[in-house]
Amino acid sequence: MHALVLAVLIGIAGNLDNLGVGVAYGVRKIGIPFRSNFFIALVAAAGTLVVAYAGLGIGHVLRPEIANIIGSAVIIAVGIWVLWPRRAPAPSTATKDAIGLVYHPEQADVDLSGDISVMESLALSVGLGLNAWAGGFGGGMVGLPPWLLALATGLLSFATLLAGEHVGRRAPGSWLGPKATVAAGVLLILIGIKDLV
Repeated sequence: MHALVLAVLIGIAGNLDNLGVGVAYGVRKIGIPFRSNFFIALVAAAGTLVVAYAGLGIGHVLRPEIANIIGSAVIIAVGIWVLWPRRAPAPSTATKDAIGLVYHPEQADVDLSGDISVMESLALSVGLGLNAWAGGFGGGMVGLPPWLLALATGLLSFATLLAGEHVGRRAPGSWLGPKATVAAGVLLILIGIKDLV
């Protein structure tokens, strides 16, 4: 049960950016079809599985207490990185930059169709997956099952993007993006501290 709770918390923290991006799409009436959302979730889950196994492997080589400290430090560092003030890339470069698409998600709709296709979601899935993958690596190092981290990340990726778009279509919610990012950073730091004590 402890592992499940931590995996879900890491999954939530790693996917809160999805909530803000979903709101941005909803406000602009840009649709995220099931197949595109599923693809983004699949990329998040697959990446998390790989890095969590890498973290678990490193954790087995180190003494358990050292692995736990390093894994917790990685999770805390990701939380600090999420909170660190960063200037958003210029919109003109957003379509070439996976991280830029997190700041300017509307630019993923390259063909201006009003929907995000699977091909258009490829770079976006990488940008959104970075926090989840880093959290998954730290989770693997502290001994959480990689399959559980991947499952939680994938399901929560799909759910947060869907929920964000739903909220954005019904109420102007552009304020949610920055708040979601702050919440993600704080949650990751708290998870890391919890693993240390």
